[in-house]
Amino acid sequence: MSSPSPLRPGTPDPAALRRERSILLACLLDWALILPFLAVGLSANSLTLVAEAIRGSLMVVLEMVLLVVLRRIHRGRITEYDYGAAKIEEFANLAIGVAMGAAGVWITISAASRWLFPPEQEGLGLVLATALSLANVVMNGIALRALWSAGRDGTSAIMTVQIRSRTVKLASSGIVAVAIAVNAAAQVIGGAPPWLAPLAEAIGTGFVGLVMIQLAISLWRESVPQLLDRSLDESRQASINRALAGHFADYDALLEVKSRIAGKQAVVEIALGFERERRIGEIQRVADAVVADLRALIPGAVVTVTPVALPA
Repeated sequence: MSSPSPLRPGTPDPAALRRERSILLACLLDWALILPFLAVGLSANSLTLVAEAIRGSLMVVLEMVLLVVLRRIHRGRITEYDYGAAKIEEFANLAIGVAMGAAGVWITISAASRWLFPPEQEGLGLVLATALSLANVVMNGIALRALWSAGRDGTSAIMTVQIRSRTVKLASSGIVAVAIAVNAAAQVIGGAPPWLAPLAEAIGTGFVGLVMIQLAISLWRESVPQLLDRSLDESRQASINRALAGHFADYDALLEVKSRIAGKQAVVEIALGFERERRIGEIQRVADAVVADLRALIPGAVVTVTPVALPA
């Protein structure tokens, strides 16, 4: 019996492909409802449904950015970015967070105005909005199940975040569906108190706005510190000194040592001086040995050792 052929370099394994497909499925399910949400929300004058469409649009854009990052990680293309994809991901988080926060504030203020000045709403349109919101709950459940099956091993940080955010999205969509259903029932069924429909609209819209503001704050809190480069802590600086001291006799001069935290990753850049008569192969062995020691002492660090010819 022949053994299965090994994967070609840059080809993701089956587990990685399942993760990618689960996020892609979640994105496609979101896009399938966002445009109908927006169309029905505008026609039925349901700000709750329009707010859900805005929130969903911003979140699916972020999910697509994370999908691109995940695909590059799985195919070994992460070196195309300086210091990996961490900065790309954090910039995306910050940009989406700004848009999410601004939209959340506007939606929350609009929810208050809807309570004070109830708008005219189409009963039949709200019934259709209820059906769409219930479909959204079902699709969020399907997406969560797919994400959970592909990422429950906990080996991918991106998948863990996706599972957590989809769980919150499922719970939120359930609350929104109840608010829209109550609003529709109050509009269609006779004898409902006149304050019930505006109250349901205000609560549903305000809830979406507050969720967006909370998401924006969490994205800012996560991304802003990671975008600022910081000094390496003392223990890792001591590891750099230890690695250099271990090869002190192998290079002729220590010209420069720069280190920092970029995003969540330690970055170390070293320039070593060598006399001109030394062989290229010997110089390369020294540089590789210093890099190997530093990567062993500081796991996950990006280490660059640059050989420099000393003046005669």
